[in-house]
Amino acid sequence: MRLATGAFIASLLAFAVWEVVGSTSTTNGAAVASVKYAPRKNSLAAGGETAASELSKSMDLLAKGKYESIKGTEVVWQLPAEGAKAAKGVVFMAHGCSHGAIDFWPKSDGCPQCTGLPEEMNITLHVLKRGYAAVAISSYDRQMSRCWQNMWGSRDEILNTASDFADFTRVENALKTLLAREGLEAAPLFAFGASSGGGFVLGLPPVMPGVFSGVAAQIMGGAPKHFAAYERARETDSVSSHWPPTALVHMPRDSHIAQLVDINMKELKALNIPYLEIQIPPQPLTPLYMAQRCAPEVDEATSKALYEALKAADYLDADGFLRHNPRLAPDWRMILQRANVPGVTSGKLRLEPDLSPIAEELNHLYGAHEISSESTTDLLDWWEKSLAAIPADLRAVGIKGEEVETVRR
Repeated sequence: MRLATGAFIASLLAFAVWEVVGSTSTTNGAAVASVKYAPRKNSLAAGGETAASELSKSMDLLAKGKYESIKGTEVVWQLPAEGAKAAKGVVFMAHGCSHGAIDFWPKSDGCPQCTGLPEEMNITLHVLKRGYAAVAISSYDRQMSRCWQNMWGSRDEILNTASDFADFTRVENALKTLLAREGLEAAPLFAFGASSGGGFVLGLPPVMPGVFSGVAAQIMGGAPKHFAAYERARETDSVSSHWPPTALVHMPRDSHIAQLVDINMKELKALNIPYLEIQIPPQPLTPLYMAQRCAPEVDEATSKALYEALKAADYLDADGFLRHNPRLAPDWRMILQRANVPGVTSGKLRLEPDLSPIAEELNHLYGAHEISSESTTDLLDWWEKSLAAIPADLRAVGIKGEEVETVRR
């Protein structure tokens, strides 16, 4: 995933601890919490001491993803195994720059266009196994940056950009069409986005009030005073829906995003809006890690050879942590070639930026700016607890949302 453009992104440094800190109630009953992760060996988190992991053993499930174009918008989706009637809700997933909906599922008969990147697929897997329908939608821009359109500004300013080419209009129309067809119109709807997608989902509640039961921005924050602007809109435009519980997931090594998240949390706290902070620190590479995350493209022998090659080249420290930002030190590809790591010279392994599972996982391990599935279980837990704590008459109502005269639908 390329870095999102603009003043929000830069990079580098910090670690964390695994604990849930201070929980307090808010006016609508949901909790405020902060979750931080301690560094731990990914082999234990992903698959223990074997090359197999939950993700590597679940490709048959993920092969049931369905690709379609809804009113010209690229959508990939899948119902949970129990079907639509038993679904707990729906999770809309927004990609980052240089990516698309097709990254969240592996290539299959139902989605021959899919490219299947590991962190995206692992997010989808967590969502499905928890009983939610998973829906990924691509931004309008499929030729240039593939970022989402800017969603900062007042509600009226965003609404004034409504058109057949506006990302929020296309996403709303695609979700309405799909969820109505599948009988999920009234299901709780949650929005997750990474990087540019994180900024995008934070811009949705103002123009789709009463729709989302929770939102999560990963490796991105909201513009300062963004949430306060929504509260002003509630007073002036007769919007009654509360801002949904909001999770801010970030990598503290990116100090600029960390500062922005801190500003956002202070604003959310002052407005009594339920929020969750999750920090994801750098993590070590282990001999089995790439097989656990990047199977079937990376097998056990390749994973071990890759680890040994990077270790021999001093690309890793004594504990397995990356010494260099792989985006800024892309010579790791040359290291793998010189070490004759299986699949590198034959072209079996994808090594191109934004298409390579290995590149994505190295970025993820370095922990500066990359989509991450590490927080998905904690995020779903918190969304469910937050929803349960909100009185029924104050909850979001799903894709139909709140009928507000000034909202252009």
